[in-house]
Amino acid sequence: MQYLSKYLFCFCLIIYLFSCDVPAAKESKRLQTNFFDIKAFFEKEAAYLKAQDVQILKTIQHNQTKETQTITPKDWNKELSMFAGSDINKPSWKDKYLLDSTNRGNGLTLLHYKAIDDKLSIQVLDVELKENKVHSILIVKKISNQVYESQQHLTYIPRKGYTIKKSQDVTLFDKDDYSIEAKYIYHE
Repeated sequence: MQYLSKYLFCFCLIIYLFSCDVPAAKESKRLQTNFFDIKAFFEKEAAYLKAQDVQILKTIQHNQTKETQTITPKDWNKELSMFAGSDINKPSWKDKYLLDSTNRGNGLTLLHYKAIDDKLSIQVLDVELKENKVHSILIVKKISNQVYESQQHLTYIPRKGYTIKKSQDVTLFDKDDYSIEAKYIYHE
């Protein structure tokens, strides 16, 4: 009986130590970023836009059909999810992108991240900084396999708006083109 209780105690101690360690490990991974932290940027941007009660003049086009409407997003994180979801700070991707930093003059710096593996969906992430603040973001995504090919160009201008252009080609179907242009409207 005493033999069993020692093993039970050791087992419970190991379980306890692992359960205490897991959240800390997750938190430390979140803090370690190799590249521009796009997820954190869009979390801050969503909070700002919500606090300002910003509306969007949104034009959506699918092939030749076009519609424009003014909306007030209920959830800015969801509205900006295509951008925030383009985070390249995954542990398995730390050696999958090359960074080229270029000084463009007038206080502009371009951080150009290019995938070295053409199988990665995020092929390009360009972050243009003006005096260390984000001036614009361009994301190029590409998905390709035997039956489906899709390419997206996402452009974001902080506090002004965004555009999303998507082209998809599915075998045996016509090619589809989509675009969304969103302009932010602030209340005076």
